[in-house]
Amino acid sequence: MASRTLAALALFALSVLPLSAARVEAQVSATAAPPTPVPSGSPVPAPQVTPAAIPSPISSLPPASQNVTLPYPAYGTPVPGVNRGVPAAGIPQVVSLAQAVAIGFARSPLLAQARATVEIDTAPVDLAKTAILPNISGTASTAHDYSQNAPATPPPGTVSTTRSEPANSVANNLSLSLRQLIYDGGKVAAELRAAKYTQSGAIATYKRELQTVAFNVANAYYAALSAQRTTQVANETVKLNQVNADLVQAQIQAGTTARSDLLTAELPVAQARVALVRDQGAELSAQAAFVNAMGLDANTYVLPQDDGNVLAGSSGAPQVAVPTYAAAIARAYMLRPDFSAQQLAIASSQASVKAAKLGLFPNLNGSGSYGTGSTDSTGGTFRNSGSIGVTLTIPIFDQGITHAQVEQAKGQLDAAIALLETAREGIQLNVKQTLVALVSAGATFDQTQAELANAREVLQATQAQYAAGVTTLPLLLNAEVGLTQALVDQVNAVYTLRQAEAAFLFAEGANAPA
Repeated sequence: MASRTLAALALFALSVLPLSAARVEAQVSATAAPPTPVPSGSPVPAPQVTPAAIPSPISSLPPASQNVTLPYPAYGTPVPGVNRGVPAAGIPQVVSLAQAVAIGFARSPLLAQARATVEIDTAPVDLAKTAILPNISGTASTAHDYSQNAPATPPPGTVSTTRSEPANSVANNLSLSLRQLIYDGGKVAAELRAAKYTQSGAIATYKRELQTVAFNVANAYYAALSAQRTTQVANETVKLNQVNADLVQAQIQAGTTARSDLLTAELPVAQARVALVRDQGAELSAQAAFVNAMGLDANTYVLPQDDGNVLAGSSGAPQVAVPTYAAAIARAYMLRPDFSAQQLAIASSQASVKAAKLGLFPNLNGSGSYGTGSTDSTGGTFRNSGSIGVTLTIPIFDQGITHAQVEQAKGQLDAAIALLETAREGIQLNVKQTLVALVSAGATFDQTQAELANAREVLQATQAQYAAGVTTLPLLLNAEVGLTQALVDQVNAVYTLRQAEAAFLFAEGANAPA
C-alpha cells in the first residue's frame, strides 16, 4: 500500500531514457554469457561484467502550464465535456500570479460587497454634517378669497334698485427663513466623529478583503500548480515502471530471472495507472478552485503560469525573509487593516457615548426671516416684514430616553473593546503559527535537496546492478520507492514553502497594497 501511494504521488521531475526490451536482452545476454574456456593450469581471469544501459532520472519536466495531450481519464472511457474547461473571452489561458490577483480584484463578489458597505457607511457622515449647516427655506403662497354680500332690504312700500356686489380678496406672500445651530455642547461634532470613524473602519475592512482575495488566489494558484505537477509525476511514474517491467522481461528471456518476477514488476505499473487517473481528477478540481478564487466560472480554462524547474534550488528557494516573532507581530499590528478597523470601532463608540451624554445639554439656535405680502382686492399692495432672534432650549425631562441611549452606547463601547482584544489574540496566534510554518517549510526544503540527490544515485546504481544481475528485483523496487519518496518530499516542500510564504504575508497584512 505504501509503495502504491508513493508511486502515485511522486517523481515530480523524473524522466527516463528510452530502453527497448530487445536492447536490454542483448546486453544482459552478453553479460550472462559463459566464460571462454582457458587451458588447464592457467590462471582464471576475473569475470568481466558489462553493465547494461539504464534509464536515468533527470531534474526537470516541461512546464506544467501547457496543453495536456492525455485524455481524461487516461485509462478508461473519456467523458465528453469533463476536462480543463473552455477559454473565456478577455481572459488569458495562462496567467501569472500578479495577473490572477488582478482578475480576482476585478471580479470578486467579496470586494463588491465590501465596497457596498463603504457606501452605506458614508451616508451617516453626510447626514451628521447637516446638523451644523444652516437650514434655509423659502415659501411662496397666493390665495383668492371670494364672498357674496347679502342684498339690502328696502323700506316697506319701496322697491330697491341697488345690487349687492360680491367681496373679493387676493393674498400674495413671499418669505425666506434661516435657522442655524449656534451651540449644543459638542453633540453634533461627536456624532460626526463617530460616523467618520465608522466610515474609516469600513474602508479598512475593504482593504482586508483585498488581502483576503489576494491570499485565496495565491493559495489556489500554488495548489493548482502542485496538482498539475503531480499529474505529470504520475504519468512519468507509469513510464518508469513500464521500463523496469521491460527490463525484467528481458532478464526473463535471457534466462537470468524467474518468470514470476514479471508479475511483481507489472504490479507497480497497474498501481501507477490508477494513481494517474486519480491525480488527473485532483488536478481538474484544483484548477476549478483556482478559477473560482478569481471570480470566474469553474469551467473556465485558465492555468497558473509555471515558475520553472521547482526542483532546482534557485527556483524553489525561500523568497520571504524570516523575522523574529517580535518584529513580525509589531509589523502585523501596523499593517493589518482589520486590526485598524477594530481600533476605529472603539473610537467611534467613544464618540457615540459622548454624543449620547450630551442629549440633555441646552441647545442655542439662531433664526431669522424676511418676507413680503399683500392682502387686498388686487393682491398688489405688498408690505415687507422680517424677524431675527435666538432660541435657547433646555431639556428638563425626556422620559429617560437620553439615559437609555447612554447605556446603549456604553454597551457598544464595551463590545468594541472586547472585539479588539479578540482580534489582537487572533493576530498573535496567526502570526506565530504562520511564522513557525514558514521556518519549518524553509528547513524542509533545504533537507529535501540532499534527500533527492541521494535517492537518484541509489536508483541509478541499483538499476545498473540489476541489469548486470548482481541484485534482486525487490531491491530495485525499493530504490524506486526511495526516489519516489524523495520526489514527493521535494514537490511538497516547494509548494508548501510557497503557500507558507503567502500565509505569513497575509498574517502580517503585507500581501496586497494597503
